[in-house]
Formats: sequence, structure tokens, C-alpha cells
Amino acid sequence: MTISLPAPRRGLSRLAGEAISAATRPADPRWAEPWGRVRWAPVAVRVVLGLYGTIVSIALAGALFNGRNGLAGGLAFLCLLPLVAALVVAVARPLHGWLAVTGWLLLLKVVLPAPAGSIPVFEMWSWFYWLPVLLLAAWAARGRERLGVVLVTYLAFLPAWAIDMGRIDTAAVVPVLLLTAVPLVVGSALASQQRAEVALHDEQERAAQALSRQGALAERARIAREMHDVVAHHMSMIAVRCETAPYRIEEVPAPVRTEFAEVAAAARQSLAEMQSLLGVLRSDDGAERAPQPGLADVEALLRAARAAGAELMWELHLPEAPPAFGLTAYRIVQQGLANAAQHAPGAQVRVRVAGEDDVLRIEIVNGPGTTMPSGPGGGHGLPGMRERAAVHGGTVEAGALPGGGFRLVAALPLTVGVPA
Repeated sequence: MTISLPAPRRGLSRLAGEAISAATRPADPRWAEPWGRVRWAPVAVRVVLGLYGTIVSIALAGALFNGRNGLAGGLAFLCLLPLVAALVVAVARPLHGWLAVTGWLLLLKVVLPAPAGSIPVFEMWSWFYWLPVLLLAAWAARGRERLGVVLVTYLAFLPAWAIDMGRIDTAAVVPVLLLTAVPLVVGSALASQQRAEVALHDEQERAAQALSRQGALAERARIAREMHDVVAHHMSMIAVRCETAPYRIEEVPAPVRTEFAEVAAAARQSLAEMQSLLGVLRSDDGAERAPQPGLADVEALLRAARAAGAELMWELHLPEAPPAFGLTAYRIVQQGLANAAQHAPGAQVRVRVAGEDDVLRIEIVNGPGTTMPSGPGGGHGLPGMRERAAVHGGTVEAGALPGGGFRLVAALPLTVGVPA
């Protein structure tokens, strides 16, 4: 005869079966790293649990099991050694360690039966081994695995009850059930807190990466706008020179006039297309349309920084350079001063900008700060400087100094982009 359960009961029994299966055969039984990113912590916990289990086993073998059922203390200690090993295993594989302790405790109820008289479901000595692995299992399990841990834990009372049928102290059942719930609840709470912290940390990392990418894109857009200003100026000059060439040069042949007109038209068409493509990068504020600074404005920048309270010393040997090149050098000096002010407030800063061997070298060195930094920064300064320098074939190197402080060196080839 076939008995069919109602739909809700079938769903509950299926859920319980899946939970028990997940707990007894976990897909990923590895520990969830509750100790954070400290590499030596798992080893330390293994040592602590190993010593704890050994001390407890020696004490129990000598004081409780010596002479019990004809066992000597040494043999009783050997019977308890698998529990010590399970405690150590539970650090890396908590679900396996918990299953091993639970199964071995049930086996010991057969091998080492309790003395005559009324006894609890599990003798008091059992909890020295069971409570730690219950805590670790509830901490490591997830979802249905955690439900399976709870179900299997309480189902373990049934065979223990059957082994000592008629001798169980019924008054101790409720306190034992409550005692079992404590490590399960604490472990679940610790797991929830840990996973919330991990999720928050991951989200902060993603946000920082997004901000870094956003800063890099903003810097590239800014470079593109500045390059547009430079290229647009030269393209318009090409168009004007081509259009006025027939009037400035005598006896220009007709084919040459036509060629000049076509070059001027192509220049103006390219300029119009570039302006339309770059329109989306233009901001609404007037600062982007202001004249861009160059090498000649570096000294004014340094004087303004000194007037604002920075302790500055500088040495300038400024060569002639194209506007785009001068703008890049100016921005690197500007960003270097901003980095020093943010990460080393109150430190003395030395700035040297000089053209040497067809290379413009920018060196900014600051000592250790005298006050706490204003913040961690967004991490956009150095990538932005490197991108600017790369446009002109240059490099930017930066790093901390052994005695404290920071040094930034940019090398920009003067031969790149300089009209012949």
C-alpha cells in the first residue's frame, strides 16, 4: 500500500532531506576564513585546539575512564584521540570535523557505556568536544548546509537515546537541547557578521576601482579637450594660410590655387568634425574655455602655492616648448604639489624644472609631513601624470624615500612635438 503525504509535508520533508544531504556531503567544506587575512591564524587555532583536546583527553582518561569497563587510562586515552584529531581537522574542514566528532561520540556510547543509573542523553564530558565543532560548523555552513547542521545535530540524540533506552534522565533533555542551541546560534551570528563584512569590503573595493576608472576617464577627457584646443588652433592656421596663399604669393598657377582651396576645405571640414565629436566632452563651466597655462606659468604656480602656506624651494631653467608640451609640464608640477600637500602636509618641498640634453626634467621632492594626511586620496594623480607624459613620449617615476618623504621625477623629450 502506498501512502502519499500532503503537498506541504512532502515539501518540508524534501527540504529537510536536501539540507541533511548538503550538511553531510558539502560541496565546498573548506573553512570560510573567519580569521580574516592573517595567514598564521589558522595554524595558531589548530595548535590551540590540538592542545585543548589533548589536555581534556588526558584528564578524562585518568579521572573518568580509568578502570571503567575494564579499560586502563592509556587505552581510554587512545579511544579519545580521534576526537582530538577531529578538533584539529575542524579548523580547515569544520563540517567534516563536526561529523567526525558526532559519529565518534555515538560510537563511544557503545564502546564505553555509562555507569549504571540515570544519565543525560550525552554525558557531560562529551560537550568538551562537541561544543567547539558545533560552533565551527554553524559558522562555516551556508544556507541549507546550516539547516542540515541543526537537523543532524538534533537527530544525533535519537540513536543516543536508543542506546541508553530507559536510563535517560528526562529532566535533563530540555537543558541539553538549549545547550546545543547556544553554539549553533552563536556560530550562525558570527557567520552572518563575517559575510556582511566581507561583502562590505568587496563593495568598497569595487567602488574604489570604479572611482579610479572614473578618474582616469575624466583625465583622458581633459587631455582630449586640451589636445583639441591645440590641434584646432593649428588646423585653423592651415586653413587660413591656404586660403590667403593665392593673394600673398604672386603668379600662383590655377592648379595650385585649386590645390590650396581643397586643402583649406579639408582642414575646415576636419576641424568641424573634431569639434562635433568633442562636443560631448565639453563641460558647461567657463574654466574649460579659459586660456591654458604653459611652462611660462610654472613660476606663478609655485609662488601662489608658497603664498598659500606651502614651504617651497624651486629651481627653474625653462626652455621654449609648444603649448601642449608646456601644458603637460604645468599639470605635472601642479599635481605633484597637490600630492605633496595632501599626503605630507607641512613638509618642505623642492621643485626643479630644467631642460637638459633635449629632455625637460621635472623633479619634486618632499620630506615627511609634520601633520596627519588630509585623506587617502583617490589614486588618480600618478596615473593621470603618466598618461600626460606618455602623450609626448615621456615617463614619470615616483616612490618613497628611505628616510621618509616622496620623490617624483618626470622626463619629457623636448624633441617630440617641437616644430623643426
